[in-house]
Amino acid sequence: MSKIIRKLIQFTQDNHYVDVEDKIPIFACSIGAHIFNAINKCSRCDFDPAHPQNNDFNIAHCPLRHHNAPIYTPMSQVGDTRIHILMRGAKGSGKSMLINMFLNEGTGLLYTDGAFFEAHGFRTMMGPNSVTEAGMFGSVDEEGNIVGRPLAREMCGGFLGFEESSSLTDANKKDHSIDMKNQLLTSLDNGRVQKMMRNGWVNYNTRYTLWGGTQPARLEMESGLDRRLFIIDIEMSPEKEALFKKAQHLQSNMTRGDRLALADEAIAIRNWFNTRMLDAILNPPSGISFSDELGAWLDRDDIRSYESDLFRRLAIGYSMLKDKWTGGEVLRIDLDQPLLELLESSLMMRRSVMDSDVRLVKEAFWMQDIKRSTLLKEITRIITKGDYVAAKRWIDDSLKSQPWYAEYTPKGDGRRGRKGVMCRIGPLTDPRQVAQKWGKEELKQ
Repeated sequence: MSKIIRKLIQFTQDNHYVDVEDKIPIFACSIGAHIFNAINKCSRCDFDPAHPQNNDFNIAHCPLRHHNAPIYTPMSQVGDTRIHILMRGAKGSGKSMLINMFLNEGTGLLYTDGAFFEAHGFRTMMGPNSVTEAGMFGSVDEEGNIVGRPLAREMCGGFLGFEESSSLTDANKKDHSIDMKNQLLTSLDNGRVQKMMRNGWVNYNTRYTLWGGTQPARLEMESGLDRRLFIIDIEMSPEKEALFKKAQHLQSNMTRGDRLALADEAIAIRNWFNTRMLDAILNPPSGISFSDELGAWLDRDDIRSYESDLFRRLAIGYSMLKDKWTGGEVLRIDLDQPLLELLESSLMMRRSVMDSDVRLVKEAFWMQDIKRSTLLKEITRIITKGDYVAAKRWIDDSLKSQPWYAEYTPKGDGRRGRKGVMCRIGPLTDPRQVAQKWGKEELKQ
């Protein structure tokens, strides 16, 4: 584990944070992956004053802008390596505390005064409690010009935090922001913002990294958001609640000397990340290579294909934080023991969150045969919050890979009429149950 990650963990311990040792490395890797993404993609800048299209929309000063060719191009596409983080936890579990530790104005470990106006440091912002689609991604005036300063433009190359990420997803339910979800998905995935409006286009690419928190009851991961977000699960218990109270007492009794020492630590961490960003941009790697050991871990049967890409990004971010920067050579991504432990713990947290709905369905319908149309209605009601299309996608993504789930067409019983597809939650035990073949509505008898 690199010195900067250990220093971050020590900083949280000195501040009496509770239960963050397995979460801080993920935030650190997100910063590393963000820097690599700038190396790979920021030679293509839609806000470069050298190519004026809308002078009021350009970003005059950006330390991430460069003219080097991309070095990571999977499937002949310029790869996006940003790690967007979503923390799930109950009230008081410390979600906002972690985001504020990095992004809070004035005191955040990544906050740099003047970052929006000078080519120095990262742009950071704690997002608003409510935001519209136009406020997030932009709109056009009667002459077709993009108006205002949408957040996706303002935060290009920076980190945008939301204490409650539902402020983004809830906007999609309002008539004036009905396209919020689609724009959010594409901007998180590849940075593209593209809207055709009556008077013109909103069309640009952005490079912001999103960090957010949510409560379990407000978690909405349908429609592809789960494929874009790295999940951190924060559990609460009576014992942990007691630790929080003890930590608050210790924090409130810090001496002036303790606080000054922590301020010096924060400045040193901020300077380290700013220096690493500049070193990497000015002296980038010549390429990137992944070890066979990492490839074998990513190829495990219990890791889905889109999850493999998320964990690969984590490994890239981890390697970007090595103690000594050496540009001009291939960036080697090796699987050492600390990275292995980080990958394993991250996978466990993801499973705890993403598979909770799967467990709910399994427990509710275990050893039952249920019509697929009925199951879709139930999934729509209890999981996807009324979104029928998302329910169909959720079954395909989350249930069809489970060994205890099967779809079959009942054999004829002499009665006329089309037989609907049935879903078996549990092992197939009846010989009349015939497993459904992919793409077939009915098996020939």
